[in-house]
Amino acid sequence: MPLHQSPERMRFMILLVLSLLLALGLGAWTADRALEMSADLGTVEVGPWRANPLGGSPDADPYSRAVLARIGNLTLGGGEGISFRAIEDSTGRPLERQCTYVLAGQTPPARVWTLAAYLPDGRLIDPGEGRPGWLVSRSLLRAEDNATQITVGPAAAPGNWLSVTGRGSYILALTLYDTPASTSSGLGRLALPSLTRGACADG
Repeated sequence: MPLHQSPERMRFMILLVLSLLLALGLGAWTADRALEMSADLGTVEVGPWRANPLGGSPDADPYSRAVLARIGNLTLGGGEGISFRAIEDSTGRPLERQCTYVLAGQTPPARVWTLAAYLPDGRLIDPGEGRPGWLVSRSLLRAEDNATQITVGPAAAPGNWLSVTGRGSYILALTLYDTPASTSSGLGRLALPSLTRGACADG
């Protein structure tokens, strides 16, 4: 004999499935909101630059670990260094790949530091044929006071230039290795370069 389910039982099963789907959806949404709201926990801001000194240490909070795991970025352990990221220039405007920027000023003491450009999903931006995807402090031209000026953008520039191709938003990462800035005592009076926006390509 074919199995027959009463209308009441069918209604119960449908309500049960809908309740489970609603619970799963709300759970995922609240977890995502919690990660977004906690993204600034432990964050240090210096001008347009932001970093989480504890991100790669055992002392990192669970939310910071989850955020870093979600974006897939590797972090430096405590004492190894610190990575500062900028998504806006010094006036608060989002960084755009079709625009030229000038990074100028002093950087904290470090054995070496690098500057690289990334897409929002964490992939390194293709700098174009024959160009490096990042700059290293040891190979840069410097002023007499040891300050550095770097042009970042699509158009070739004299001196220090980091090529950034394409259109849309991006992230600049200034990573300091073996630096006092990675310790709590070294974060007190940080000086980081400014980011000034120049010309932007039309279209």
